Amino acid sequence: MSTAAVAIVGAGVRGTAALGRLAAQLRAAEPRTRVDIHVIDPHPAGSGAIWRAEQPRSLVMNTVPAQSTVFDDASLGFAAPLGGPSFAEWCARLAAGELDGAAPWEAEAAAATLPWSSPSRALYGAYLRWAFREIRAALPDTARIIEHRATARGIARADGAFRITLTCETSEPAGATSELTVDAVLLALGWLPRDAAPTGPGARHGDIGPAQPIDQRHAEIAPGERVAVRGMGMGFTDLLALVTEERGGRYVPRTNASRPGELDYLPSGAEPTLFAGSRSGLPFLAKPDFGAVPPRARLDALSAALPALRERRPLDFGSDVLPLIIADADAELRRAERELGLPHGPRFDAARIAPPLTATSGATIDAEVSGRITGDVRAAALGSASPWKRALHVFQAARAAVIPLTDFGGTSPAGVPALRRFMSLANLAGSGPPRFRVEQLLAAHRAGVVRFLGPGLTVRASGPADTAPVRLAAGSRAPHDAVPVDRVVDARLDLPDPARLDDPLLESLLDRGLARPWPGAPAGACTTLEITAATSALVGAAGQPIPGLHSVGPLHEEQRRFTIIAPIPNAGSTVLREIDAAITAIRTHLTERSFA
Repeated sequence: MSTAAVAIVGAGVRGTAALGRLAAQLRAAEPRTRVDIHVIDPHPAGSGAIWRAEQPRSLVMNTVPAQSTVFDDASLGFAAPLGGPSFAEWCARLAAGELDGAAPWEAEAAAATLPWSSPSRALYGAYLRWAFREIRAALPDTARIIEHRATARGIARADGAFRITLTCETSEPAGATSELTVDAVLLALGWLPRDAAPTGPGARHGDIGPAQPIDQRHAEIAPGERVAVRGMGMGFTDLLALVTEERGGRYVPRTNASRPGELDYLPSGAEPTLFAGSRSGLPFLAKPDFGAVPPRARLDALSAALPALRERRPLDFGSDVLPLIIADADAELRRAERELGLPHGPRFDAARIAPPLTATSGATIDAEVSGRITGDVRAAALGSASPWKRALHVFQAARAAVIPLTDFGGTSPAGVPALRRFMSLANLAGSGPPRFRVEQLLAAHRAGVVRFLGPGLTVRASGPADTAPVRLAAGSRAPHDAVPVDRVVDARLDLPDPARLDDPLLESLLDRGLARPWPGAPAGACTTLEITAATSALVGAAGQPIPGLHSVGPLHEEQRRFTIIAPIPNAGSTVLREIDAAITAIRTHLTERSFA
């Protein structure tokens, strides 16, 4: 029997989950195919780039351990299950001394982790690397893994197979290239590096372009620098941790605090001053403190309508779907008011999530934003005792529920603006940091380390042409109250857009006709590489799927919605279903190539 060769490009969450599904299917197969599995990633297999071990432990997840896994479970009903612990279960086993080989800090951190904690990303990376090793050990003896600590730079067809060009940065000579020929490829690419060059009016050398926070040059920011920051999501809160906690500053409980968890910041003297702005001028909302694993959201109205709505696609999201989501959120609001014995308040209105700022001067904008954040963090501290936070929990949970209604052109052109608005608001409500991070933001603001510039941040040069121009940053509501800044940091974590990424692998796929932009993408949307709905096969330039070439993850967000989430245990994970279908198709392709 000849040996097949499969490549998994990307060894983070999706690549590890894909290896798990391949291991399960190979174990169940009769007769078993002999296969070499090439795992390609410049970073350690399992954690990949985002969850790598050397990142500061002050950087935390915004998903709780009980809702994070890379293993399948009974809720998926797979004919060939593998199974394995969720992140929370792994922490419990590690803390109980049931697992060998952990570093002392990992065991200590796991012992302090509850199923609803906000653990460090480094600890989650340790779980992922352990999972990769366990999956590797579960492979049948007819399968072999070959790890390549390298970057895939190109893919070409080669007599029905695929030739992958690799660059290994750790080899001698540095940057040495090699080629690898395989019979099938699964691209499990996550958040690809973006062009880090500063852009926009007034950009200059020393500015820091968009990237994952751990990959940005934050160490170059000098103490006392005045830094304009674009974006107030997770990238911004990470940056704040890196220039405060990681520089020796301390967040301590506030004397005579008005709410649990309120903090003061004790500066180290090494901090810059951050002038923050974004499209809305507001940060993402704090996750509520439920004191337990977040409850399963009740989406009664939406769930009841799903079968009929699927039959009617394409849908006008604003009139066909959004009212059902609003009704479910409002029902939870009323349910909470009854349970808590509170009087009925206003009905749920999504416009309340991020209403426009009313202030028009720099000082009043700064005060209004901090006041909004204070009100939000107070609601988050109440947890289940906050009807508003419970309603928001339902509202944001609908992101996953609407996937079968919205993916692959399920939304009519007229409904796209409403869908985008919903996703934006749901992300503000559901993808924000844990409450303690927002308490830290408020403490840093009170200490003068952070100021808020409001919506529509702009940076412009000012001064005589024959001198180094001073740069001024301001929000759109108070352009005349601009502040001088020394540097600009782009803290936005936008979805990867193949048209805007300087990535040789994507360029090779497009140039060689192995991929094409999805022609159904709405006007103004991010470019999306087209895939098939059934198996995530890449669609080539001629409009036909490329046999044996599949891709999963954020590169396809406009076509397959909410691709950024990791698998959630015991919830029939759409991510794991997508990956399993791709692996099944790859095994079928190998059979057709007579590897059976």
